[in-house]
Amino acid sequence: MTHNISWKLGPVLIAALGIVLAFSVHAGSSEDALDPLSRAIEWEDAFESWIPSGETAAERSAQRDALMNRAMASSTLPVIVILKNGGVATGAAASAETRSRWAGQRKQVLGGLGLRYGRDRVGVPVKTFEQIGGFAMSADAIDILDLLADPNVLDVVEDVAYPPALLQSTPLIGANGSSDFGGYTGQGQVIAVLDTGVDKAHPLLSGKVVSEACYSTNGSTRSGIRSLCPSRVTASTATGSGVPCTWESGCSHGTHVAGIAAGNNSSYRGVAKDARLIAIQVFTGFPGSYSACGGSPCVLAYTSDIIKGLERVYALRSSFSIASANLSLGGGRYTGTCDGDATKPSIDKLRAVGIATIIASGNSAYTNAIGAPACVSTAVSVGASCDAVSGSTCSAVDAVASYSNIAQFISLIAPGSLITSSVPSSGYATWHGTSMATPHVAGAWAVLKEAKPTAGVDEVLGVLRTTGKTVYDSGSSVPLPRIQLAAAVAQLSGGGGSEPPPPPTPAVLDAPTLNAATNITRTSFRISWAQVTGATGYRLDLATDSSFSRILINNADAGGATAVGISGLRRNTIYYVRVRAYNQESVSQNSATRSVKTSR
Repeated sequence: MTHNISWKLGPVLIAALGIVLAFSVHAGSSEDALDPLSRAIEWEDAFESWIPSGETAAERSAQRDALMNRAMASSTLPVIVILKNGGVATGAAASAETRSRWAGQRKQVLGGLGLRYGRDRVGVPVKTFEQIGGFAMSADAIDILDLLADPNVLDVVEDVAYPPALLQSTPLIGANGSSDFGGYTGQGQVIAVLDTGVDKAHPLLSGKVVSEACYSTNGSTRSGIRSLCPSRVTASTATGSGVPCTWESGCSHGTHVAGIAAGNNSSYRGVAKDARLIAIQVFTGFPGSYSACGGSPCVLAYTSDIIKGLERVYALRSSFSIASANLSLGGGRYTGTCDGDATKPSIDKLRAVGIATIIASGNSAYTNAIGAPACVSTAVSVGASCDAVSGSTCSAVDAVASYSNIAQFISLIAPGSLITSSVPSSGYATWHGTSMATPHVAGAWAVLKEAKPTAGVDEVLGVLRTTGKTVYDSGSSVPLPRIQLAAAVAQLSGGGGSEPPPPPTPAVLDAPTLNAATNITRTSFRISWAQVTGATGYRLDLATDSSFSRILINNADAGGATAVGISGLRRNTIYYVRVRAYNQESVSQNSATRSVKTSR
């Protein structure tokens, strides 16, 4: 007998959309999200090949249709415009001649829209970049159509605004009684914190901040969107520009993150207690009426301001020994890497000069997906584990926190629950989230770069992974490396390690082989696959694009069944299906994707 099962899709049920999975066994329920994240976008590579190799023309057309729909639903939409021939080799900085050429193209493009003096449709100055041939602006639907038709323009994408990714934990990762790791404390290293600003007068952070900047956005007067830089400017590198923002909520986040990474006083010590900080404020104030704010004023970081912040880190690479850039922010749901994201060129440039961009995976409890921009393959993505038991959030020490997004391709796990750190005005607070796990890794990076200053991003990441303690997420059984910094320092500095090596990684199951779909009708089809040796169950995804960014059914558990019927679909529509096998120890890679077109 088969059972009809409804699957939860964000805040709505698949059943409410008329999509029903019929399994031959009961399936498990999805986890509730602790801290919902805002939308994310896909962005084409600004260098060699703009359109991702796996993306079809139909999918690209659908993305542009979605952009137009959002633009038509509002008076204007923030977008990023990428110029043709707008790339620079990853390891090189843009020359003055190149930037001059970009400026000429930008002037032509804006002139074609009837815009002058470098201002956009709402009268706000357009936002330009130093290392990417593009600019950010507010545009209406007609502007977007004109931009896409302009011979100087390669593409137009939404300038998405991300929220912060909202617990004493250094002994867990190997600090000794002096709060160091094999004698290393991050001395001489600098950590860039791209967040809501840092209270440099806080006792935990006194004397830490060596450089400041702010990048934030003004919307139209009617929108209520406000720059949070001093005097409401949209960009500043002046002293005092990196202090905590002032808004109704959210502006304590950056100070808390900074304290975890590098705080140091008689009561509390961060991971890299002797490292210094670059404070870069990248958030913008939004009114409670903005959909992502949930009814109360909130702070969000535009992608364009994040890029500006990363470019500032790159510009300071010769002034300081910068170990890492911390981004405790993000949004969206990506079951694979997202190398079309707008931030990737900037992340790549930092990686090429030895600076790791370390990004929170997100707090939506996804068991096979993480947020953007953490999903960029050249970023270091971080999920959260528990260093104390705390109700349903943390069932045990070293359990993966219930709220943390994880996936097979996540880079590292670090403590993120019940973390006490600094908040503005000399206060302290105990929070949890992948926002708190990420600065553990950013601080660890500074300690390891002190131990071996010549180590590149690949080498440091490799050491943290190979010396990490293997922990598991109960929702997916994926083995994940929780950082053990003392062991990593010992290995990187050539001293061996006092801790035992991590347990061997379980054997990976073979990916299932999908059969061609059968029983195809206007609104349904049946998909089956071959049994995988050693598997105890299977999980299935269904999407309307081959990159699975527009996912309809996510991680649905088929149990031991090897066939699934899917109904409630649209007629004459292409759907994409993939399946993974699992057992108690591991999860396989995704199967090859099958496309299925419902009949007319």
